[in-house]
Amino acid sequence: MNQKRVSQVVLIGLVAALALTGCGKKDSGLNTNPGDASVFTDAAAPTVTTGFGAPLDLGKELTITFQENAVFTPGKFASNYQKGMVANKFNITVENKSGKELDLASMAISMKSGTDTCVDILDGDNNINGAPTEPLAAGASATFTYGVGCIAKVGGPLELGVSLGSEVVGVSGTLK
Repeated sequence: MNQKRVSQVVLIGLVAALALTGCGKKDSGLNTNPGDASVFTDAAAPTVTTGFGAPLDLGKELTITFQENAVFTPGKFASNYQKGMVANKFNITVENKSGKELDLASMAISMKSGTDTCVDILDGDNNINGAPTEPLAAGASATFTYGVGCIAKVGGPLELGVSLGSEVVGVSGTLK
């Protein structure tokens, strides 16, 4: 009787283990699908376009500037970066001259280099931490650094789609 009970427990455990092995998925650690943010930016054509380096007035008392991009070397613990990628960083400055706060955490950025894959890079060693998570107060401005890595060549195009509020900003430049 006891042996029958042990056999049942072992069989149930084996069935459960086999069932759970199908739940996992392979994770290479690299976000090779740049479409995550493009859901928010590529669905609509850019409402305005700009290049790197010039302030862009979005109306509604909101100005955004994408500083000229520059090459950088990602740190040891940088996310999404793989050796061989072209890594660029740039500062984004948002000026909120309106009378209400602005949620910068809802900003979505998609990127590509022609038909080549690009991903965002977060790198605390280089102070590249993404958009601020705190709302931008009325009358305030914020500057933060954004990193991008492309499986492309230096001199290739760098195209961003940035969703901020109801605006979709197209930014064009060149990988450094």
